[in-house]
Amino acid sequence: MTRKPGPAVALMVAASVVTMTALAGCGGQTSAPSDKSPSASPSAPAPHPVVRLSADGDALVPGGPPLPLHLSVTGLTAGQAQRRHVALYVGMVPDKVQIRENGSWHDVLLQWTNEQDDNGEFVAMLPLSYRGKARTQLDLRTFTADQRTVSVDGRTPAVTVTVAAQMARDPRSPDNHPSASAARLRLPVDPTHLTVEVPQVLRATEGGPPVEWSVRVRNAAGRLTRSDLRIAVSLAPGQVGGSVRRLHWSIDRQGHWTDLTGRTHVETDEFDLEPGRSRTVRIRLALPAGAEASSTDHVGAVLFAAVTAPWWPSDPEQPTGVTGNAEGTNVLVAR
Repeated sequence: MTRKPGPAVALMVAASVVTMTALAGCGGQTSAPSDKSPSASPSAPAPHPVVRLSADGDALVPGGPPLPLHLSVTGLTAGQAQRRHVALYVGMVPDKVQIRENGSWHDVLLQWTNEQDDNGEFVAMLPLSYRGKARTQLDLRTFTADQRTVSVDGRTPAVTVTVAAQMARDPRSPDNHPSASAARLRLPVDPTHLTVEVPQVLRATEGGPPVEWSVRVRNAAGRLTRSDLRIAVSLAPGQVGGSVRRLHWSIDRQGHWTDLTGRTHVETDEFDLEPGRSRTVRIRLALPAGAEASSTDHVGAVLFAAVTAPWWPSDPEQPTGVTGNAEGTNVLVAR
């Protein structure tokens, strides 16, 4: 049933109409303009930031080239950017995450999350305000060392890595990302890995002829070519406090032996390895007469080898790089 207004209500409405008409006719009684723009109106909804994540390439190669990642943020005001971060979660063990700023790459601080869980992640907290402006595009790249995939019943199981990104208000709280709100990438891991083969023991005579030590690096079990690799070799004394400065050693460079006496570290030129291919480096070493040796294991020197890349700084004391731990050989003093 429809209700009709009574006489008293009708009279009140009519009086209101007359009053409003009279006010409209007074030219000097206009109201002051509002200093708020339509976009600043309290009734207008605040922009809702949206994070998108993408990657260059469809597979991750541990120990291979860095994986480029791209973050885009839309619907973000400058005021919101000053109070917010974007969290990048990496479900693997990255050696390094970098961000591109002012035309160059800079390292990003990584935090470990979910420490008690084997499925924990590393997270990079990135401020969304840079030099007073909101960031809308962030270019990143992540590096990860070589990880040998364990085969099961002669087969290599499929492995994937998850990378996720979401908005964060507190940079000190790298909690795990809610699966419903994070932009996610699931990347298959190419099982390519590098194997470094060195002899376990090398025997040399004090003051005797040189012995040869070889390093063989193989790109095994993968589908992708490994590019811009180097073999790093370091020479260390066989006992604490010892010296190898007088030890004669040299490296074969395309059929020519280059003397390395007085040095403790050398790296090859850069090279590529196609799947299944290998590269061998030869080293000659001679112990001088009167070389000191440990009284227990008679080690006169130790040789280390690892595979490095242009983005991986090699340690002259004991090289580690995209192959993980260096492979070593004891040079025993044959008496």
